[in-house]
Formats: sequence, C-alpha cells, structure tokens
Amino acid sequence: MNVKHIWSVLCKESIINQEDNVISLHGVLEEISSLLTPVGKEFKKQEKIIIPFNYEIVSYWIKDLDRDIKMDVKVKIIDPKGKELSEAVNSSVFPKESKRLRTRMKIQGLPVTENGRYIFTISLKTDNEKDYKQVSMLPLDIKFKIQPQKTSVS
Repeated sequence: MNVKHIWSVLCKESIINQEDNVISLHGVLEEISSLLTPVGKEFKKQEKIIIPFNYEIVSYWIKDLDRDIKMDVKVKIIDPKGKELSEAVNSSVFPKESKRLRTRMKIQGLPVTENGRYIFTISLKTDNEKDYKQVSMLPLDIKFKIQPQKTSVS
C-alpha cells in the first residue's frame, strides 16, 4: 500500500484545535437550497451559474511506507447530466514521520447548471504513479430558483 484514502467529507468549514490537533467539521453538506437574484439589467440563461458559496473537502489518508510521498488530490464537480463543471488539484507531501494525514481543500464558488444531484469525485496520484485513481465520490443535491430582480417604479 502506498497511500490509502479512508474518508472525505464535504462541509462548510473545518477547524483544527491547536491544543490537541482534533478536527471539527461544521455544516456537513448533503443538500443546498438557494434563491438566486441576478445582478444587472437583463438576465440571460447561462450555461452555468456560480453560486457564491465557500466550502471545503476534508479527507483522511493513511500510509505504511517510511518515506515522504508527494500527493496530488484532484476534485471534479460533475452536474446531474454528467458534464464536468470544474476541476481543481491540491498538491501536498505526506511526511515520512507521519502515518496519517488530513487534507483540506477550500473552495470558493459552486458552479451549477440545473437542479439535481452533483457529484464531487476525488482522485489521487502519488509520486510513484503516473495516473490519477478515483478514491471517492461525494453527492450534493442542489435546489435553486432564479428570482427576477425587482425593478423600482419612479
């Protein structure tokens, strides 16, 4: 075994207690409902909309090798029709002296195309591998409604 994925969680934020190194996950996400109000005079149907929302993907990894291991963790967001909306890679080093590692990927903005179930895929590539291997999938149900901007009457 090189590096093994144990779990990943989609949440609003995580906090690590500096005294005992315990991580707290706040606002674990399973579903998001949002009312969106477009800014500007005219709203045009777009291919995707970015919901202004900050969130994190927290993962826990273990290893049994006694050396530093460079890790690239790739996250893709897939819409309900299977279209890839975004991709991000977080690189880190799993230190030689550690047997376990937590990674936190902080993300700003959530791209959406329609209501439904979105899938966050998590893939790993280490320094002795040439290809990414998917290790987890996180579902997130999204329900949003577009509210037309109110016009003021003079």
